[in-house]
Amino acid sequence: MGNALNRRVCKSLTIVAVTLISCIFVGNARAVEPAHTLLVLGDSITWGTNYKGFGNLTPKLQALNTFDNVIVDGAFSRNISGPAKTLKNGVKTYAKYLKTKVRPSAVIVALGSNDLQGSIKVRFYESRIRELLTLIGDVPVVWVNVLRIDSRYYVRASSVFNKVLNRVALDYPNVSVVNWHAMITKNPKWFAFDKLHLKPVGYRARANLYIDLSQNLWNIITTATTSQSTTTIVAVTTIPD
Repeated sequence: MGNALNRRVCKSLTIVAVTLISCIFVGNARAVEPAHTLLVLGDSITWGTNYKGFGNLTPKLQALNTFDNVIVDGAFSRNISGPAKTLKNGVKTYAKYLKTKVRPSAVIVALGSNDLQGSIKVRFYESRIRELLTLIGDVPVVWVNVLRIDSRYYVRASSVFNKVLNRVALDYPNVSVVNWHAMITKNPKWFAFDKLHLKPVGYRARANLYIDLSQNLWNIITTATTSQSTTTIVAVTTIPD
């Protein structure tokens, strides 16, 4: 009888020990889970979308309570790439974030309008787009396409750029393109007097677009994370009979 009692006690202690180990493992997994960061990388249109008097984007994104960190980085005259210094260069700006240990979990790219000034050649646009997407890597990316109507040249250049962007995006499974060109074509009154930047109503519409894109990106991330976490927890907490 004493041996039987000892065996029951040992079995109970074993189950408790395994349960504690499982809880510690899951707790540690949650503790070291990386924070999710959303980066919105854009030019002066993104700057206006984030400006408190216009789109007021950052607090709206934070109010979603999805991403742990939200960075809205818009700068005047910023190109995708090229010889410009860091502030006005999307590739160099992104590289700077990586050097400071900021690794976005998802990215909204809103660049291209200023690159239209440099050339209307397909190869010019393609090389810049690929350079940035390659640097970003395999995290979910949404690229907002462009439209400038301040001259016939820019209308044509916008069309060429968007076609190149659509084609290049097909080579990156993690990248999708949003058709801002179509949205603002249907709402031309969103344009400001210079036919490049936006009126406050346009910036508010742009902010709403970014909010929708942010939510979509979050859904992509959490779907993948939930799938991985579920598999891990089942493997840890299952105790053989």
